[in-house]
Amino acid sequence: MEGLSEACSTRADFYAWQGALWLSEGAFQQAAIALEKALLLNPDLPGVELDYAQVLAQMGEKSSARDLVGSVLARPDIPIPLRDWLTSAQMDWAEPSWQRRLLLQTMVGAESNLNSAPTSGILTLTLPGGSVPVVLAQNEHPRGGWASLNTAAAEATHTVGEGTLSLAGEASARLTPGDTCNNLETVSASALWVRPVMSSTVGARLGVTRLWLGGIDLYEENAIKVFAEHAVPGTGNACRGGLGLDYALRVYPSSSTLNGDYSGAQLGVGCQREKTSISGIAQWGRDRAQDPVRLGGGQDRVDFTLSGSQNLATGVASLVFQWSRLQDADSYSPLLGRVARVITRQAGRAQYEYFINKRLSMIGYLEKTSQQSNISLFEMANQAFYLGLRWSLK
Repeated sequence: MEGLSEACSTRADFYAWQGALWLSEGAFQQAAIALEKALLLNPDLPGVELDYAQVLAQMGEKSSARDLVGSVLARPDIPIPLRDWLTSAQMDWAEPSWQRRLLLQTMVGAESNLNSAPTSGILTLTLPGGSVPVVLAQNEHPRGGWASLNTAAAEATHTVGEGTLSLAGEASARLTPGDTCNNLETVSASALWVRPVMSSTVGARLGVTRLWLGGIDLYEENAIKVFAEHAVPGTGNACRGGLGLDYALRVYPSSSTLNGDYSGAQLGVGCQREKTSISGIAQWGRDRAQDPVRLGGGQDRVDFTLSGSQNLATGVASLVFQWSRLQDADSYSPLLGRVARVITRQAGRAQYEYFINKRLSMIGYLEKTSQQSNISLFEMANQAFYLGLRWSLK
């Protein structure tokens, strides 16, 4: 075939034959290139559009395949048997109204600080007579042990005009046997809408998150985000940068004085080259206290996240590093030195997912978290290891 390419470079029938051969062998990318050349040389060559429609459908471009079949059906000279076949193909290539995905995951592991207790067992209080060290109760010390992590997540995506709407929900539970006070449950739901605008992508996301600790309704967040993404100049479409604006209403049902309104901006970039991906996100924001008696008043926060993944022959390896800094606007408490609280937090995770088959995989990760503060009550450290199974269905 290669020896004929140069001699037949201007013959549409040669490329049509070449494309049909590639199609029969399942080489869809090569078939598409050959058939495109045939149509450019002779748009009316019989049968080429139908072969090209089949190639597009096999490559996942079913909408384009249906449009091409529709143009063929519009011809008045189509035989009835072929017309029936084309109509059937259009139905087979129709996109489902909703694209759905389901994920179930269960893991077992251990953590060194399940109760997020301070590293130090001694707290220094500032009293009128001077500083007084106070020994924390035994149940306020870090408690390590075994735990299970169970997650169920679902997503449904639907095309709306030129945009895409995605609805997602997730529920997870960390269960600690024999110590229900450290059970941690979260539920979240979101609606995401994106659409292309020229060479960019714009979108908006609405989300709600609820968290329970030891059966206590601890935290609720209602958030909205608007964002825009664009290809990074000079990288083709391999790297894309984005800018987002966030607003969230943060509610603490068990302690309403902590309630706040968060607003911030986010800047990120992500690159995908063959089997390797890397991304970085920076976020700045302020949580404004709704109640003037909230300890520390407003909070300024900066977050950085760097992540990367590598597709391997048997699975995916990934690394994630996070750094954040929180600073209160006012002194936190007269009992804790009358200083504005500052918290710096670092966390790193190394994860590997091994594919058993298309739906089932084994997943495990190591994670380390370290938190420093100018107030010892907020210094904390934790190490975690989990191993389990993930099942996904598309």
